[in-house]
Amino acid sequence: MTRAPAPGGTPTLRAHGAADLLALVPYLLGFHPTDSLVVAGLRDARIVFLYRADLRAGPDPGRLAAALSAQVLTGVVLVGFGPDEDVGPALRRLATILTGAGQHVLDRLRATRDRYWSYVCADPGCCPPEGRTYRSTARFGAGPAELPDRAEIARRIAPVTGPERAAMSRATRGAEAHARATVDDAADPSDGVTRVIAESSAAVRTAIRRYQEDPAARLTDEEVAWLGVALSVTRVRDEAWSLADTGDPDRHRALWTDVVRRVDPAYLPAPASLLGFLCWRQGETGFGLLVLGQALAVDPGYGMALLLSQALATGMPPEAWSPAPADPDLP
Repeated sequence: MTRAPAPGGTPTLRAHGAADLLALVPYLLGFHPTDSLVVAGLRDARIVFLYRADLRAGPDPGRLAAALSAQVLTGVVLVGFGPDEDVGPALRRLATILTGAGQHVLDRLRATRDRYWSYVCADPGCCPPEGRTYRSTARFGAGPAELPDRAEIARRIAPVTGPERAAMSRATRGAEAHARATVDDAADPSDGVTRVIAESSAAVRTAIRRYQEDPAARLTDEEVAWLGVALSVTRVRDEAWSLADTGDPDRHRALWTDVVRRVDPAYLPAPASLLGFLCWRQGETGFGLLVLGQALAVDPGYGMALLLSQALATGMPPEAWSPAPADPDLP
């Protein structure tokens, strides 16, 4: 997966050797990987594709091979973050699969945050038994030197629990009852549905505007619950999607992160997909994949999450996205 261009320029994504590549991996993922397998696809010295999977589960070999075949690559480098007894066999199996699929595996590396070993190089002068060190992403001047690990990212979007969850459950039941009553009380059910969509659209636009205007904005439980119900309507979700490229993207992320953490789990796929889209647009592919995985855990067939997951897995660059305009007929 490629990193989105930074405002005002393109980040350095050239890797002149293993140390450069390893220093870039956390920056590209958005977190320091642990217990992970990473596949870096290179076009000469440029990283054009990056894939991460849990070390013990491993990647889907067929899907990974297909994603790599869709790229124009001069080689791939396999990296394992974890203990040697797990990383070594996993990389050997993966190298065999990818070589059989026609990929040129340039190296197999085991890495920690600051040291690495090659399973291919046997020269102690080049690859000593104690490993070699590499420096942080700060050397590239592109992104923060201190990045979170995957567990920290997961904590940022962890669902609320305890009294907060109980309050959200009550608010969700109220939002569902309001939607049903709006339809049932209308003389024509189709008019009731139209009213629900109009109210839902207005709620989405109001929430976005509030977060854009006020850095300290926070929705009430009732507002979050209604957004969850509202976004279950595809037309309303797509409007929110079209508006995600307007204004300050960090404020959009603050809104949908808040909703993802608090919304009833049944209504998680839509806001999680919106947050995953924003992460991808900002080049944070690791965060994007994590939140899209949450959406698919609730609904494995959720179309938006599947579409975005495929875009990330096949290395589609975020700048290739052409958003549809918001529907001017919606209030």
